[in-house]
Amino acid sequence: MNNDNLGSERIPPQKSIHSAVNIERIYRNVFALLTLSLVLTSCQKEVDCRQPAGIVGNWIWVESVGGFGGWTLTPETELRTSSLRIDLAHFSEFVNDTLVRQEGYHLGISDDPLLGTEEKTFIAFQSGGKQAFLLSDSELVLIDQCFDCFLHRYRRR
Repeated sequence: MNNDNLGSERIPPQKSIHSAVNIERIYRNVFALLTLSLVLTSCQKEVDCRQPAGIVGNWIWVESVGGFGGWTLTPETELRTSSLRIDLAHFSEFVNDTLVRQEGYHLGISDDPLLGTEEKTFIAFQSGGKQAFLLSDSELVLIDQCFDCFLHRYRRR
């Protein structure tokens, strides 16, 4: 007796309507979770941009680039140092360690990109001026809001 033929007759698997419904449900749940995580991530980014905590600190001027001629200004070319001290209420600017400006400020997000950049985040000063800004852990970039103006780069102290 040959055992090779025993059980060799295979019954094709039955597709159940339950497995199709379960797969569809899994796809819907995965899609919903991905959409929710995307929404939550983008909301968090907007909240962070409006909170001054990231911009708070001491910043040392590295360079300014721009103007009609596209100049690059540095502490070496200008024979001066410049720094910012930003706390939760005040924006203070120092030139050669002398306070030259101190005023209140607030951060905001524009509906449209700001002049000279694709960025929408800005710092608005109590005196009425406004600059676009880019912020990372170690770098702050302030962008003047006028034609042929300057981009100012600072590093965190």
